[in-house]
Amino acid sequence: MWKHLKKEERIQIQTLLDVGKRTEEISKYLGRHRSTIYREMQRLGVNDERYDANVYHKQSRLNMVRQPSTEPSEETILFIEKKILEEQWSPEQISNWLKANSQATVSHVWIYKYISEDKKSGGELYNHMRRGGSYNKEPREYKGKIPNRISIEERPEIVNTRERLGDYEIDLIVGPKNKGAILTIIDRTSRECILKKLSGKLAVEVAATVVNSITDKAAYTITSDNGTEFTNHECIAGALNLKYFFAHPYASYERGSIENLNGLVRQYIPKGMSFDNVDDNMLKSIETKLNNRPRKTLDYFTPIEYSKNYHNTDKKLDLSHLQI
Repeated sequence: MWKHLKKEERIQIQTLLDVGKRTEEISKYLGRHRSTIYREMQRLGVNDERYDANVYHKQSRLNMVRQPSTEPSEETILFIEKKILEEQWSPEQISNWLKANSQATVSHVWIYKYISEDKKSGGELYNHMRRGGSYNKEPREYKGKIPNRISIEERPEIVNTRERLGDYEIDLIVGPKNKGAILTIIDRTSRECILKKLSGKLAVEVAATVVNSITDKAAYTITSDNGTEFTNHECIAGALNLKYFFAHPYASYERGSIENLNGLVRQYIPKGMSFDNVDDNMLKSIETKLNNRPRKTLDYFTPIEYSKNYHNTDKKLDLSHLQI
């Protein structure tokens, strides 16, 4: 299990950094897992400034007093690396498996950051991700102009575990040349979906349609991307008495359920197809088909069946390790 660095080890780190040694070389010299050295660099803000062993050791002691460490143990990190290297598990699958089967709690965002740091130091973890060398999912900083936006980082952990109905993801499928749009809504646990035709991407119309679509359902949270069509998120949250969260920019993996739903809808409404002939009756037909299709992720319940029987089955307890 991981132990805090001793002052003598920090002095050695300072010496090795001064002679130009890399993180990987330092970890081997100290006999420490490289993640321990990564954490030392990240936690103490070592960038261009010179590493000072005495200063950082004192700061580390203060941090230990202020709050307990939430970093994964070396044992947990070795497990994460093994699942990526040998079995090609995704960060979401690793995170949810750990939550369901151990006392360790490691967010998928932390795992992505770890993979990114491993890549920077010459590691190979990123090459074992599903999209190979181009696969980079370190969350980006939001630089848009949505007022009072609340990041997904503040979303309650229960949303990630899919242990209740009423946590939604929403998105828009936009027609060719931005003519027309379809509002897509999905419950993260049951995968029951709602499809609504929109005239365009106006935030006012989007907000009103979201509220009307789930006003009679249990609703705790909504998560969306950072499109300006969701600018009226506070109106949605107020009308439905729920919390509204935004994923990181370019992080579609944080909204896997809605991305999967959009792909299913595209089977019926391919890209390039005009939305002129898409009406509410057509969308209702597609919605009904998808909600009555057995899902492997639901142990072959349909979304409708799962929603109706949610409180009468323990099947829901088996879903926390699933990605989509």
